[in-house]
Amino acid sequence: MLMPRQNKTEWATIGKIVALFGIRGEVKVLSLTDIPDRFASLDSIYIGSADQHYECYVIESVRPYKGDMFILKFKGINSANDAEALRHQDLCISESQLAQLPPDLYYQHDILGLQVFTLGNREVGEIIDIMPTGGNDVYILRTPERTQVMIPAIKEIIKQIDLVRKVMYIDPMPGLLDDEAVIDDPNKSDEGDDA
Repeated sequence: MLMPRQNKTEWATIGKIVALFGIRGEVKVLSLTDIPDRFASLDSIYIGSADQHYECYVIESVRPYKGDMFILKFKGINSANDAEALRHQDLCISESQLAQLPPDLYYQHDILGLQVFTLGNREVGEIIDIMPTGGNDVYILRTPERTQVMIPAIKEIIKQIDLVRKVMYIDPMPGLLDDEAVIDDPNKSDEGDDA
């Protein structure tokens, strides 16, 4: 049975099928969750992508592979031909299955799509991607002028996140936004002062 397309807020992507594994229908999955035993704790998972329906699959087995990779076997997927249709699909759970996070921590799907403003209410852009760097994430924004800006996800810059209104407020340090270096430099005199 096909399920109608769901709103993106109803599903959380926790993995992606990146390749087939062997001839018995197993697939390689890139984990997108920080919970180490996340797949092993599930009986079933939804597979699909944002532009099509999601279908529920029963998980038969899970085993770690390399790094953030796992090998999964689904009930009814018994050959490489069966598994081929799952390649490049997202593995999703409903948001009700997500673990509760401590205050000031957010899931990536909560951050993507937020509109970003400075504390002075200047529109900076929309968060379109998140780049992990090891120390802290970097938010990639598309500005109203269709250029991209990178904002480090650190408390010194990120001042407020309002998931209800889908907005984030930032206090950019001088130089973070191209024109901020000039606007915020108190030591630079105005052109008219030198006359």
